[in-house]
Formats: sequence, structure tokens, C-alpha cells
Amino acid sequence: MRLPGIKKIWLTLCVCWFVGCLVVLSYSLAGNSFEAKLWIEIYCLAVGLLSPAAFCAYGWDKWKAERDGQRISEKTLHILAFAGGWPGAVAGQQWFRHKTLKPVFRTVLLLTAVLHVGVVVTLFFR
Repeated sequence: MRLPGIKKIWLTLCVCWFVGCLVVLSYSLAGNSFEAKLWIEIYCLAVGLLSPAAFCAYGWDKWKAERDGQRISEKTLHILAFAGGWPGAVAGQQWFRHKTLKPVFRTVLLLTAVLHVGVVVTLFFR
């Protein structure tokens, strides 16, 4: 059973996470009053670089799927998401409506996102 509006909430969370990481990274790199630890900077850099890459990978794979071209493997899509590009992966999945009917794929992507949010929140508020 799918709740109405959950897709918009999920997409909003991903966009906010991505923008938040870019803001934290820019404040940290600018040397402003925010004192970030190195792991925060590295994580925000990974999200900032890999989210657009994951988004584009979903678009490219969808485009190739419609034309019977050489596809991007699911393993590669999961690695991009796990390495920090999960906001872009979720946004790309929803935007391009790609890999939305595969329950195992969706579950792995959801667990990746929950893992990232859980670890970051735990470390940030520790």
C-alpha cells in the first residue's frame, strides 16, 4: 500500500539533504563561523559530487532502457547511492520513473538512504 504524497515527502527530503550538504560544505570551505569536522566536509563533498552523478546515471539508464542500449548495472547504481549519492539516486528514480517497480531495488535504495540519515544524525548529535 502506497501512501499518497509520500513520493513528494521523500523527494523533498532528498533535495533538502543535498542542499544542506552544499550549504555546510560552502560554510566550512569559506572558513566562516561553522567549525566542521573533517568527516562532515568529506561527507558533504561526496553528496555534492555523487548526487548529480547518480541523478544523471538514472536518466541515462532510463534513456538506454527505452532504446535497448547498453545499460548501467544495478550494482553500479547502488554503489553510487551508497557512496553518498543517495539523494540524487532517489530523485532520479522518482523523476525518471526508473526502477520503481522492482521491490528489491527500491528496498536496497531505501535502506541505503535510512542508513545514511541514521549515521549522520547519530554522529552529528553525538
